[in-house]
Amino acid sequence: MPASAHPVPKCYLVVAYAPPRVSARAANDAFNRYIADTSRGLVLTHDHFIHPRGGYAIFACEREEQVRRVTDAQDELSGWQVSVHPLTFAHDAVTWLYQSDFTLAWYRGGERLRTWMNRYEASEHCHRLESRLPSQAG
Repeated sequence: MPASAHPVPKCYLVVAYAPPRVSARAANDAFNRYIADTSRGLVLTHDHFIHPRGGYAIFACEREEQVRRVTDAQDELSGWQVSVHPLTFAHDAVTWLYQSDFTLAWYRGGERLRTWMNRYEASEHCHRLESRLPSQAG
């Protein structure tokens, strides 16, 4: 992708499919290594696919080098089918959140992202994550 095609900051959707003979654990581990590389920018979300094996992630890239790293997956995902798509409206983490909020408000009768965040913060999922994170001793 030419450096001038999509000016940064910009968010990118990555969709990656593992080769057919890769186990679920190996696919998850490889994709997790790919998204863990901070040189690719801020990973905003990700999940793994059951079948075919693989995953998706959204990266917020602020510099051209981060975009290059997002599109260069061969170290961690050699042999995978990887597609990288620049997003139209999401330029950074804040505009990605705005797009999520807009989608709910516009297409789901005025629902708002903050409503879902409040539900999440009260959920067992949030508490489980907090218990797994290193303590913020200060």
